[in-house]
Amino acid sequence: RELKLLSQKTSIPLSAGESELTSWGCRSLIDEQSIDILQFDCTMTGGFTEGRKLSALCELNHVQVAPHHDCFIHAHIVAGSPAGCIVESFTDPERDPLQAELYENPPAIKEGMLTLNEEPGLGLRLSEEAVAKFGTRVL
Repeated sequence: RELKLLSQKTSIPLSAGESELTSWGCRSLIDEQSIDILQFDCTMTGGFTEGRKLSALCELNHVQVAPHHDCFIHAHIVAGSPAGCIVESFTDPERDPLQAELYENPPAIKEGMLTLNEEPGLGLRLSEEAVAKFGTRVL
């Protein structure tokens, strides 16, 4: 509710959604016209298919998509939608060592641009070394 009130009092584009754990929470941000940019995280809100659904909902409601974290997964959603805006990327291995080591073949990021791999699916292969190092437990 407060975000909606703020959106009515500013011309600055507002974004939210990265802390939503369900697509229903993201949907209410869109339905209430509280935001201009949705920052969902499909690794937390139901997976890639749910992310595509949220992206389509954003497209229908003229809301941009700028997903939270994991650019290697979210880049596909952004690239595949007219609502796609930008992907968030943490390229500092000290800040996010898991992201830096998780995939054997991460997409290249050069001069601020990410180039998707052309391999099947998301084009990513998990690093067995990273899985052994960081474990398989997810909280």
